[in-house]
Amino acid sequence: HLNMSHCLLAGGVTCLFSLACALILAYLDKRAEKLLSKEQGKTGEVIKLTDVKDFSLSLWLIFVICVCYYAAIFPFIGLGKVFFIEKFKFSSQEANAINSIVYIISAPMSPVFGLLVDKLGKNIIWVLCAVITTLASHIMLAFTFWNPWIAMCMLGVAYSLLACALWPMVAFVVPEHQLGTAYGFMQSIQNLGLAIIAIAAGMILDTRGYLFLEVFFSACV
Repeated sequence: HLNMSHCLLAGGVTCLFSLACALILAYLDKRAEKLLSKEQGKTGEVIKLTDVKDFSLSLWLIFVICVCYYAAIFPFIGLGKVFFIEKFKFSSQEANAINSIVYIISAPMSPVFGLLVDKLGKNIIWVLCAVITTLASHIMLAFTFWNPWIAMCMLGVAYSLLACALWPMVAFVVPEHQLGTAYGFMQSIQNLGLAIIAIAAGMILDTRGYLFLEVFFSACV
């Protein structure tokens, strides 16, 4: 319970720091608006929630990729510790370490991949590479007893690459005045999908075990 309190305290401090950054950003944005005499949001276009019905097929496909891909990442990491303990006989400390490697790799690699994608373009190719790498990682974890660090490092690289390539694609297929609506809807669908997938993953784990769960995550990808 004491360790949990420390974790919650760390999370609370992080949220307060984020709030402080948001307030500073709001002040700087307001100041820039006055200095540049800009009227923010006056683009001549009317923004309506009903714009959703006008979204293109390409955008809906981006939404589907977003939901399915992250469904194979976040729920897996949430259940991953016990998976590594049961299948690979890791200690609790080792399981925690390997389970966090995806985010550890993502921290330095995301800016690198962001620069790469900006310079070379071809976002669809990068998304495809990330999806294939993630699929290979889940198949390795499901059907082999190879060192799981290999698969998890691959997963971390793929996770970083997909975020840098997929999310900017929204701006390619949506008019500027609809970007906020599109990103908000994308985030909403992602969270709804993750909620449903997390419930389904727990049911599969309870009734079928980790092998079927990994097959399920592979199918999501």
